[in-house]
Amino acid sequence: MDLPKSFTLHPKVQDLWFWQSLIICALVSLPGLVGGLISGYWVISVVSVLAASLLFSLSLRYVRRYGQSFRCVLESDGLLVARGVFWHKETLIPRTRIQHTDVQQGPIARHYGMATLKVFTAGTHVSETEVEGLVHEDALALRDQLLGRSGNDGI
Repeated sequence: MDLPKSFTLHPKVQDLWFWQSLIICALVSLPGLVGGLISGYWVISVVSVLAASLLFSLSLRYVRRYGQSFRCVLESDGLLVARGVFWHKETLIPRTRIQHTDVQQGPIARHYGMATLKVFTAGTHVSETEVEGLVHEDALALRDQLLGRSGNDGI
């Protein structure tokens, strides 16, 4: 009998989410900041910067809590993925329902060695489950273990 194996988020994923939040908050506050300065209503600029700072602070807390709530466990009968901050979601994907999997990397994720594992299933209302922010090697190993590939099944 296989023992459960846990997979964690990449150590740099929270750094990546930090920078994404910072860029989004800066872009959101930029029109108010510039518009307030150009029109001479500095109050608009101050409110815009304060709102962006509050949004940034909240997004950092959210990212930290999301990282703490994340669980991905490969069990003998399937994959258990649990996550969520406000709404907790726990998904068990039975091995018998898995049709295929994808491991994806964008340019930034590739730079940091991160990947997203997509698991496609048959016969359920949730036909696709994404697990973002995994270490690339873990995503590949998880994909192979879910599909029962031992690495020596080549033609």
